[in-house]
Amino acid sequence: MNKVWNVALSLALLLAGLSCKQAQDIKAFTEARYSLQSVKQIRLNGIDVEERIQQRRGFTHAEGDSLLTAVTSNSLKLSATLALHVALQDQSEDKRNLTITRLKWLLEVDGEDALTGTIEETMVLHEGLNQLPVATPVGLTSDGNMPNYTGLSRLITLLGQKTDIRERVTLKIKPTIKTPVGNIESPAFITVSKPRSLVAFFR
Repeated sequence: MNKVWNVALSLALLLAGLSCKQAQDIKAFTEARYSLQSVKQIRLNGIDVEERIQQRRGFTHAEGDSLLTAVTSNSLKLSATLALHVALQDQSEDKRNLTITRLKWLLEVDGEDALTGTIEETMVLHEGLNQLPVATPVGLTSDGNMPNYTGLSRLITLLGQKTDIRERVTLKIKPTIKTPVGNIESPAFITVSKPRSLVAFFR
């Protein structure tokens, strides 16, 4: 994912005296390519977002006001099922897996930070397609000490225009992985790529 994190992991593995397979598994996932294949069953405070995206219809004024109030009062909750594909560079006949104990995420709209949150759930990743049901609070990013409303405003505008927003949003993640010497967090966010074909992204 990045050189700093790889160095930290290498030191941790060295100190732990891990078996060759354990060390190889962790190294393989730190160098893997992650892509988001689909997002399903998307709900914001009980509102079915997936249906609105598929039918190209935005939120009503009442729903928009309700969601904005929830964001500003830190009471917005997101639930969804993510189909995350993991492509390992180091191919092996043995099955590899990696345990993530915490996952920070960041959503950008047109390059502007919009929403952020943390998934406080343990997830086990394996090579190939991973179906991950998640539930997470949703908050505004900050610009210094002030909440940043620009990205959120762009997102609401896009949804209100009933347009396909998928090419204009970017998901970034910052995982914390489990190792025998403790949990290690990535020092920087990792951009999750989108599949080349977005036809079935929300299906």
